[in-house]
Amino acid sequence: MRILFLITAAVLLICCSIETPRTVTLRIAEDHPFEILASEDMWYTLRYFDGKGIVERYVPASVRTIDVVVYTGGLRPFVLIPLGSLGPIGGFFEPGDVSYIELRSEYGSFAEMLVGAAEYRPSAVSRLSVEEIIEDYPDLALIDELAFLADLFEGTLRKGQLKLYAKDVLMIDTVPEGEWVSERYDTPSFSVAFSGRPVYLDLHPGVFRFMNWQRGLLLTIAVTEEWEKSANISKAPVWY
Repeated sequence: MRILFLITAAVLLICCSIETPRTVTLRIAEDHPFEILASEDMWYTLRYFDGKGIVERYVPASVRTIDVVVYTGGLRPFVLIPLGSLGPIGGFFEPGDVSYIELRSEYGSFAEMLVGAAEYRPSAVSRLSVEEIIEDYPDLALIDELAFLADLFEGTLRKGQLKLYAKDVLMIDTVPEGEWVSERYDTPSFSVAFSGRPVYLDLHPGVFRFMNWQRGLLLTIAVTEEWEKSANISKAPVWY
């Protein structure tokens, strides 16, 4: 009887913990490189998994801290998307964390992936610990996202056994001259002395953006898992 009581109490405690709402404060930990170029803050789209569903909010320019309510009991990923379409920044809340989360560009793609995954497998995402993953893989951007999702959905994730992207040097020869500033702090900016001169970039699968402020241009490079690449030049977004 005593054992049954303890088991029942434990189950109730877990259920209450999962359903407990908690306010956490998100802070944009760094100025976006494009904001530095323009000397003007950007607006953002915030998406996150609160434990019950996906929440989306508009974050006005100049806002650097956002209070949100999540339900404790598991991992809660957050992703901020500059101007609603640029490369994301991200962060994570886990049980036991303080109610203050810093959002950083190096966490962006991984957080965006987890928010998307939570739409289909919320319980699988809730059971993850990003803190443990970072212990083994400090650079989350190098984790093979397709392989990770396959293991996550199939329940075959193993600590210390994640598949990683390789890096390779890619040549781009269609870039106009000028200074090209990376939107990501983990990807170097570069300059082109003469239009059409080859540029060699050390990249992994993903999407990379660079802005030429003087020309008002945005370079978007996409690299697939099969190492197919595309480079597109468009007008830079205007928010200032």
